[in-house]
Amino acid sequence: MKITDVGRDIRIISLTGDVSSAMEQELNELLITTPGTGKSTTILDFQAVRSLDNTGISMLVRLHNSAGHKGLRLMAARLGGRLPDIFRLTRLNEGIPCYGDIPTALRHAGYRGQPPQDVANPAHDTTTAATKDVNDAWARPVSRLEVKAMPKVAIDLNVKGRRVAGPMQGFGQLWQKTYSISLPGKGLDPARAIAILKENFTSFQPPANRFYPPPDGIKPGGVILINADTPGGLVATGVMTLYSSRDSFTFITPEGHPEAGWVTFSSFREQDSTVVQIQGLARASDPIYELAFRILGSKLQQDIWSHVLQSMLNYLGGSGGVQVTPLLLDSRLQWSRFFNLLLNAQILTLLYMPALLCRRLFKR
Repeated sequence: MKITDVGRDIRIISLTGDVSSAMEQELNELLITTPGTGKSTTILDFQAVRSLDNTGISMLVRLHNSAGHKGLRLMAARLGGRLPDIFRLTRLNEGIPCYGDIPTALRHAGYRGQPPQDVANPAHDTTTAATKDVNDAWARPVSRLEVKAMPKVAIDLNVKGRRVAGPMQGFGQLWQKTYSISLPGKGLDPARAIAILKENFTSFQPPANRFYPPPDGIKPGGVILINADTPGGLVATGVMTLYSSRDSFTFITPEGHPEAGWVTFSSFREQDSTVVQIQGLARASDPIYELAFRILGSKLQQDIWSHVLQSMLNYLGGSGGVQVTPLLLDSRLQWSRFFNLLLNAQILTLLYMPALLCRRLFKR
């Protein structure tokens, strides 16, 4: 990374290569040492970046959160290739504003002088053949979700026509919750582990959770309907496959889902074993869901993902338990998102059920 300090309160960090969680510690340390006081600004320069994977978007959310705690503004500039699409798709651009060149970013940061010559050029497309696999793993940008043909038993509600909602669009506290298991034997590689999880994803769910993937399975852009029984009643919602590669995939939630954010399923080698991990990064979508999570919902969510991993372990003939690591990243509530409750999927499902029952009754 290259560091360029501009004036007293602005720092430009030029990123290079593939952006992932591997660079998070270094970026956080650079944020801590940002020069000046007050409303300082850090501009992330993506000019030399080749690709951004699903761990990279979570890293950027955490970085944005850290910057907010330090009273800093975080911006992005000179995004090339598919990066602008990824920022729009995940709605990262709503928290980290993006600019086509450094001079424009500096103006929005309040700087009126001449930008440093070595970072003043406009953006260029950095997509290369070497990053094609990563770029193809992302879903294409969508303004509203579409649902393909689904089984008649599935309730298609609170998904079609909704926008996706990432961690920056939620109301409640920001949590990162990690669940992991170690698989038996040394022969199962991460890619095969993820293939098994994709193939059996619906059967690994607890009985109260009914997942209806599209006919072509878990692929980028595909929408999965969810009909789940909860203590508050039935909730009809879904998720979109945001990213899918050989060794990981990520779901993002629609507006009105109990959480606003994404959950990533990945596998990797650790010492002599293969680890399968589920990591959620999300906020409760609205005040009602936030209250529900604090009372009981958080435990229910933990039970769901623990059940999925335990089912996979049982399927492979392994033993042992699921390791759960919850981490509160931000205890603040985003009151500007209060009216997310108007799209609350649980409330709308309960209001819809009498009409659905009548329609099914008269069709008999």
